[in-house]
Amino acid sequence: MIKFINHSNYISNHWNWSSKIIYKSIKEFHLEVTKHGFTHVDAPSHMIHKGKSLNDCDLDMLCGWAKIIDVSECMMDKPITREFLEKRADNIKKGDIVVLKSNLNNIYPNTTEKYWKNSPYLEDSGSEFLISKKIKAIVFDFPQDRAAKDLQFRVVENKEFTEHQIVLGAGVMHVEHVVNLNLINSDEFFFFALPIKIPYADGGNSTPISLHNIENKKYSIVDHSKSMENNRNFKSYLTLSFEKGDQVQETGFSLIGLTHTMFISSNKEAYENMFEKLVIDKFEIVSDINKLGQGDYGTVFINNKEINYDSLLENLKDKKIDILCFPSQPSIGQLEEIQKKVDKIFINLENMSQIKNNSKIIFGILKFDNSLVSPVRVISIS
Repeated sequence: MIKFINHSNYISNHWNWSSKIIYKSIKEFHLEVTKHGFTHVDAPSHMIHKGKSLNDCDLDMLCGWAKIIDVSECMMDKPITREFLEKRADNIKKGDIVVLKSNLNNIYPNTTEKYWKNSPYLEDSGSEFLISKKIKAIVFDFPQDRAAKDLQFRVVENKEFTEHQIVLGAGVMHVEHVVNLNLINSDEFFFFALPIKIPYADGGNSTPISLHNIENKKYSIVDHSKSMENNRNFKSYLTLSFEKGDQVQETGFSLIGLTHTMFISSNKEAYENMFEKLVIDKFEIVSDINKLGQGDYGTVFINNKEINYDSLLENLKDKKIDILCFPSQPSIGQLEEIQKKVDKIFINLENMSQIKNNSKIIFGILKFDNSLVSPVRVISIS
């Protein structure tokens, strides 16, 4: 049986990671994250001037077979060295994603300063060793650069982030501040780090997911998410940049209305419940809404942008549809009517025709506290 684990934090009010969460209705909300915080991905351009952005990094660099290394004995500000890793990395192959597990957040939650103070850190020899293995990404459940411990007290120069310089400088991706690694029991598993699709960004908030008990093979990945170009409802912007003399580059975003690929729920219970269904392999795809809900799967993709919503609402009567996915964006009024029938709605999906019968759908929903809408990165694998 397929099993998945969600490794993302809630995005919430936080003393160190800036955010704004105001939600009254799908007509009135404001979600904002203004720095590299919570669970997120780093592209090289975060620390490397003129380094690759998310646009330059294929999604395959953040999705693939992963190996886990337990580094919990290095907590309390101890270095993770080459010597330490060499004893534990016999099974790491070229192209793997390496997950470093400390379980730090279980002891010192990332809502406290002790999370930074007691974190292990990846020493330069350890960084260089992992890079020598020709991996494509490293996943951390702790702040991995020794210099990060000083960020609250002084300006830390770019060159002092030596782990970032070595790893991002080699074109290897970061996935930072994940949680729930203690729930992984497999030696090898498939890992997804799905940053929201902000063009040309130095990183992005992310919902990492580990997938277990699937066939060990190379999977084809299809992205079903719209690029989050700036418009009247969405703005991405540089909060820090090299051009302004900052030591790092960081992109934030502000969302004040429905746009791009998003998840919309009708109530808090439905919102929370969707995080138990981030991976599905039972679904139906229909272009004729008169054939809506003929399967017994509960998840329906409507692959038709020309939808008669009156007919749709009529066809939703007495149907047991749990998740409904659209290739377009219904009006607010239409969504409010659909929400009376369906609790979980996704809008503005792309490439639905590339979903195969044997595909697995991955919903990388950003997990906001006290909101019923979220940006999402949706992919399928087959």
